[in-house]
Amino acid sequence: MALRLRVIPAVIALSASALLLTACVPTESEPTSPTSTRTSAPSSTPSDSSTPEPSSSASSDPEATAVNLACTDLITPQAMYDFNPNFLLLNSFTPAAGSPAATALASKGVACRWENSTSGVTIDVSVAQPSPANVDSLKSKAGGKAAGFDGYFAVSGDTGTAQVFDGAYWATLSSQAFFEAGDVVELAADVRAALE
Repeated sequence: MALRLRVIPAVIALSASALLLTACVPTESEPTSPTSTRTSAPSSTPSDSSTPEPSSSASSDPEATAVNLACTDLITPQAMYDFNPNFLLLNSFTPAAGSPAATALASKGVACRWENSTSGVTIDVSVAQPSPANVDSLKSKAGGKAAGFDGYFAVSGDTGTAQVFDGAYWATLSSQAFFEAGDVVELAADVRAALE
């Protein structure tokens, strides 16, 4: 009788173990569905995003002259560090449509973004050599004459934008950190020096 009582719990334990092990074995349908989802999602996403980009980055100013300056030519890392050590140059970025940086790219220019690693605030710097007709149009929309540097300054929404015209060059500096022209004097001077 005692032996029979010991055998029953052992049989129950073995049966429970066998059930647990069979529950851990995956069925064939589980691996198949994630594989098909992963394959279809990436193949459709790049083709969707790669199609609009070339049309939006196509030059809207065919008479513009290409700018051959690097972001670190416009504002050196040391100059930005002196301005605020928290700003770091991003490797690449896509400017918002209609922004000064997007307009500069459409005029064969260069656009750069520095980001504050603490607050996430950005500074966009762009330079282009638009056609003379477009330079006149840009000047007429540049805002008021800036105090502290030879250029223009305006605030739209929560973003201040400085614009500098130097010979054939048009440079812009836009940021939520620019509340008035005095906030951008140092950086505008660095960009102007790079254009001379």
